[in-house]
Amino acid sequence: MKMSRLAALCMLLFLPLCNVFAEGARPSEPVALVYWLQGEATLKVPSGEQRPLRLFDRLPAGATVEVAPGSRLALAFANGHRYELRERSRATLGAENLSLRSGPVRPLASVPPLPRLLSIADEEKPGLRAGAVRIRAERIMGLYPYQGTVTLAPATVLRFEPVEGGGMYRIEVHDRQGNLVFEAEAATSPVTLPPEALQPGMRYHWTVRTVERTRSVAKGKADFITLPRQATEAREALRKAIGEAGDSESLALLAEVDRSLGLWAEAHDGLRAAAQSVPGDTPLAAELAEIERLLPYLQSP
Repeated sequence: MKMSRLAALCMLLFLPLCNVFAEGARPSEPVALVYWLQGEATLKVPSGEQRPLRLFDRLPAGATVEVAPGSRLALAFANGHRYELRERSRATLGAENLSLRSGPVRPLASVPPLPRLLSIADEEKPGLRAGAVRIRAERIMGLYPYQGTVTLAPATVLRFEPVEGGGMYRIEVHDRQGNLVFEAEAATSPVTLPPEALQPGMRYHWTVRTVERTRSVAKGKADFITLPRQATEAREALRKAIGEAGDSESLALLAEVDRSLGLWAEAHDGLRAAAQSVPGDTPLAAELAEIERLLPYLQSP
């Protein structure tokens, strides 16, 4: 895929949840997320448009959902209210809850409010981009995290693709002011940073280079952002609540929240766990395959 198309796709993934998690959402903005779908359902929005519902669709207030025979879905409001809709059910969404319902619709255990999408400054240029460009095989490829991706400050893991004859690699992380905040040498990837190495809500630049290679030195470099503290705390509250539930539907919900926050590695792991717990679930498998297509170095073993 060309980089322009890749950037456009990733912006489509990022932008919708910005509205879902915004405070004081206007009636036309999404207020809920479909995080589980088995079978078929139809979405009708206030403008009158009607179309098939898809997994991870964002729903605006006033939208009506109809579930087909033999189908089931689950949705979560931004405030944490959750519902399961079974076959032949129908529900209309209000700003914070269901306003109308008919058929087999039941509330599920609520979760903490879904963390809103972090605000990234324009100069950060959010959106997935290549972590390194191959130049005569002297660039180290497959850097993660990189521009457009986000990490959890106390749980940041650096990944790269080793080069032929690379030997040992030197890894350095600098803050936006150029201060060295982490350095290490490693024989392979990944490299896990100490929990105290990074601060929440900051931008960092990291590099990796060979130190023993008999040929010319191979290098790679990339930037990334750490999730702000407030969003980290909200996400952790959601993770703990979902961990207690432990069901595949809740895992899918957290995975989609992570993807919307830019936590692609965490989203990948969550989707993989959800997909493995429900073999043959085509929508989940498709979402997992899409992440692995964009980030091949995160592919499932």
